[in-house]
Amino acid sequence: MIQKAIEYSKAWKWSWLQYVVLAALSFFNMYFIESPTLWIRVLIAIGLLSSPFIPYVRRFTLPAMAIFAWLITFYAVKFIPNDIKPQHIFVNLLPTLERVIYGANLSEIISKHTHPILDIFAWIPYGVIHFAFPFIFSFLLFIFGPPGSLAVFGQAFGYMNLAGVLTQLLFPTSPPWYELSYGSAPADYSVHGQPGGLARIDDILGLNLYGTTFGSSPLVFGAFPSLHSGCATIEMLFLSWLCPRLRPYCVFHVMWMWFATMYLTHHYLIDLVGGSIYATLAFFFFRRYLPTIRPNCTTRLDYIQSKIPVKKSFANFVRSIEMEKFIMKLESNQSQDTEALLMKEQEESDHGHIHQENINSYDHIPLLSVRKSSPLKVLMTTRGSVSDDYNSLPSASTSSTCSEPPSPTTPGTLHFDAYLENEYKQH
Repeated sequence: MIQKAIEYSKAWKWSWLQYVVLAALSFFNMYFIESPTLWIRVLIAIGLLSSPFIPYVRRFTLPAMAIFAWLITFYAVKFIPNDIKPQHIFVNLLPTLERVIYGANLSEIISKHTHPILDIFAWIPYGVIHFAFPFIFSFLLFIFGPPGSLAVFGQAFGYMNLAGVLTQLLFPTSPPWYELSYGSAPADYSVHGQPGGLARIDDILGLNLYGTTFGSSPLVFGAFPSLHSGCATIEMLFLSWLCPRLRPYCVFHVMWMWFATMYLTHHYLIDLVGGSIYATLAFFFFRRYLPTIRPNCTTRLDYIQSKIPVKKSFANFVRSIEMEKFIMKLESNQSQDTEALLMKEQEESDHGHIHQENINSYDHIPLLSVRKSSPLKVLMTTRGSVSDDYNSLPSASTSSTCSEPPSPTTPGTLHFDAYLENEYKQH
């Protein structure tokens, strides 16, 4: 781990400064947190600090550092002393701007007419999809998106929520349910949160889920900006980037969330617009870091350029988390296979060459020597060795005229070898 830390220090990038800021903010918040106990907080801090050096784990925790900082900040708000929080809580600002900009308090108009079907219709996006969709979409983006897109989404999602929580903390504003319960009375931090229209969902389900959850909310006066709207907007922006054909649904989903938040008296329309602005700014800022989508690629494994086919298996998807190592391993296997193939081709080539030499060699094939008197078959085994028939041929010493030059058919001479080759070619 120390060696990896040294390697990272040598390859320092200014973009890593963001993690220093996020760590400082998280430690500041942990200083005020009273529960859980100190040793559990220390273990959490050690786990977050060591996660960038753990293979596979770092690919998820490093882009999610902004998400962790957002969650820690949101949780720590209830432990921060009230005397260091902003003392003025804006109660009339949002409803006044609502009437000035839109001509009426749209949240109040929409929430007047309630029905159990509308309650369920509003609860689905606000109380179910809002909490489940980030995990589902992250999984789909990891499988079907190009490598690196999930990390960009995690950073954009985290920074958008972190900016929203800091705005809610430094600029406290009351939600519509406060106006319905307390009117224009000044607010203070002793007021507990209320579930608003979600209390009717508790009645339908026979539970006290949202009453308890919102009653212990750490950030009661955080109407602006609406992070329900911000999350829905940034998720749909990334979804439309990944699959442009779903853009009509993306628009419907955001409008559905807007209706739900106003119907359940948790946000004004201006809060929703503000949340969508935060999300849009985050998306367009991080969009420059998004990889290019290839139309012919359906999963992240299709983006790997390799001569070796990459099977779409669970093991390969896990290996692709460390994409650089996975590609290096594929290239290594490819080079080994190529080397083995070349060696095989070389062996076949050498074998074929030897075989060709054997075919062209006159030392291993039968030759037919034709004499005027009678045909004679001569089998050359090795150069310089002949059969018995070969020894029975007349030699220069048995010739009738020994002083005459050797005949081309005289055995044991170069002329004789040439003669045999010529005879073989003619026959």
